Amino acid sequence: MSHPLLVLEDKNTKCASLMATLELGDYLELVEEAYSDQGGLAGQRAPIRTKTALKIRNRLVQDLKQGAVIPPVVIGVVCTPRLKSKMRGLAMSSDLVSLLKAHKLDLSIIDGMQRTTALKEAFDKKNKNHFIRVEIWVAEKVSSLIYRMLVLNTGQVPWDLKRQLDTLYRPILAEIKVKLPKIKIIGLDETNRRSQAGEYRSSRIIELFLAFTSRSIEIDIKEKVAEEFIKIDLTEATASDNFLPLFIKSLELMAKLDAEFDRVKLAAEEGARVRNGKDIFTSAPAAIGFVVAIAELVLGEPGFDYDMITAQKDLDKIERTVKSLVTALKGLSQKELAAFMDFETLNQKLSVKSGRVGDHDRSFYKKAFLTLLRLPKEVIRQGAMTPCWMAR
Repeated sequence: MSHPLLVLEDKNTKCASLMATLELGDYLELVEEAYSDQGGLAGQRAPIRTKTALKIRNRLVQDLKQGAVIPPVVIGVVCTPRLKSKMRGLAMSSDLVSLLKAHKLDLSIIDGMQRTTALKEAFDKKNKNHFIRVEIWVAEKVSSLIYRMLVLNTGQVPWDLKRQLDTLYRPILAEIKVKLPKIKIIGLDETNRRSQAGEYRSSRIIELFLAFTSRSIEIDIKEKVAEEFIKIDLTEATASDNFLPLFIKSLELMAKLDAEFDRVKLAAEEGARVRNGKDIFTSAPAAIGFVVAIAELVLGEPGFDYDMITAQKDLDKIERTVKSLVTALKGLSQKELAAFMDFETLNQKLSVKSGRVGDHDRSFYKKAFLTLLRLPKEVIRQGAMTPCWMAR
């Protein structure tokens, strides 16, 4: 038995919304990998284990056995324009199932982990008599899907900005991996630590994306960002096809500096906050400070409008600046580079007592990198990053 497939086009973001009615077994097979990976989303909520939640889910399981109908589960997928067009042309839900299975697309459970758990508990996978509604959002570009999901979830209480971005963790990281193959992304479940330049945890990259997008160093990825202008900036930014490439380019520039800094091994005394070059971008405040510095230079301060064409031109200038810096640093020996980075002044500034160390460090690094990017020739002529560490 097959059911008609309802297809609607979101012309604003060029996404397609496919409302299908699937046999339970087909649905569980399609999302099996995503479900086992907590929805296929970094940060997605795993099946809840609290006593109250279990009691509620048990009631849902019993209701399902009695024939209850639950709201549609929402699935996200990014695919080629050709495949998306093919999906739009389908008439029946069974045809969609066949296509998804044939192409083995990477699906993510955007909304419905708890309902999926209840379905697995209520029915055997081979059950042929239970059908569920599934809405599949199909996008050609990651940015379009991010924007669509941000708008959809803005009004929902359980979803803060971190949760909204985490729903699209994997597609964002996948695009970064393609564009920046030299960068190694350490997954959430990987226990190994950053051992050299160019290695960053996946959660750190998402945190940097938040900071870059909001143009704010006041980012705690574990909490809801309360400022409404940040929410607006994030929504508007992801609506642009050109915005994510700006962030990726900024990440690439950070990695280039990171690689040069990494040439300096033990250059400070034991107990110092920063003992070698690698320690700088291992620090979240330094990484956040760097990307926010670039964001301010190309997009302006938070709340101000920006022009994407101008932003791209300004970023091109910053890219040339970083390349000139890297060239200058490559010409220094390890000893000369250590002297240039001036770890003594850096550690002195980082040791200043502050009520909130994280806030102090992020602000410190942002000012330092703004100085470096605005006055690269002067810093090189100075022969040390001391003016950066002394920036006010």
